[in-house]
Amino acid sequence: MNLDNQVRMNEIKITLQENEANALLQIIDIAVKAQGLQIAEAGSFLATKIQEQAKSQLPQAEAEVEAPTEGE
Repeated sequence: MNLDNQVRMNEIKITLQENEANALLQIIDIAVKAQGLQIAEAGSFLATKIQEQAKSQLPQAEAEVEAPTEGE
């Protein structure tokens, strides 16, 4: 197997408090609004990943971690 032709992706795990996850989602939202389509796909991917992890790890009532809606 030739690793020179393959992209190596190393997994990085971080732990965030719920308020930190919300702040990160807000930062992603601001970045997408500022840069538009240039980063929309990456921003959406990361926001979805954060939201899915929050929903799977937090009790149902606390799992309301959502990206800000337009106009906020």
